[in-house]
Amino acid sequence: MATELIVALDYPKAEQALELVQAVRSQKLDVIWKVGSELFMASGPEFVRKLTQGGGRVFLDLKFHDIPNTVTKAAAQACELGVAMFTLHIAGGSDMVEAVMKEVQKAAKPPIVLGVTVLTSFDESGWKKTAEAVSGQRPQGLISDSVSRLAAAGAHWGLTGIVCSAHEIGRVQKAAPDLYTVVPGIRPAGSNAQDQARILTPAEAAQQGASAIVVGRPITQAAKPVEAIASILKELASA
Repeated sequence: MATELIVALDYPKAEQALELVQAVRSQKLDVIWKVGSELFMASGPEFVRKLTQGGGRVFLDLKFHDIPNTVTKAAAQACELGVAMFTLHIAGGSDMVEAVMKEVQKAAKPPIVLGVTVLTSFDESGWKKTAEAVSGQRPQGLISDSVSRLAAAGAHWGLTGIVCSAHEIGRVQKAAPDLYTVVPGIRPAGSNAQDQARILTPAEAAQQGASAIVVGRPITQAAKPVEAIASILKELASA
């Protein structure tokens, strides 16, 4: 399958996001819309419903991580909204993940449940400092080692997708070949990396086998966002 484009609606207000959504729909460009914490806190579930009821595919990226009962109830609400996919932290453990997977199977069209491994804002130094603070010991492995272990665990617990850096796709596919891989931290050639540490271009991610890529600010902050989307879709199609 061709690599899909997920457009992160990095806006503080629904009106701004809808302007882009409507412009893209008018051009009949096929994308998935990512609603993250900022926009969800500003506009809530009604905004997500507006997208899904209008025929849009939505990636709800709230990275659930709590006790199993709490996350399972949140997952049920995500299913009710009709989202195509949503995220949770694999570090929440087997009980949490398995309870969520059991819940989503009740939906008429179960969403893809994406496990978050290591955030793409981490580089090796930052990850080692964090791991040391948690365990009290300096870790010997690389980020990719942690990602592989989390991906394998998530797949074993029933997850249908994974979020990882493009740099780890090969290892994730080896550890859990059936997972739908969503890759954030994508920056078109010449773009500012901003706060992302482990980045690739759209074509590079597609060549690595990503199921979908996430692009936010290089689109939403572009002078012509629709043209930016069209350009990325063209790059993916020819990768």
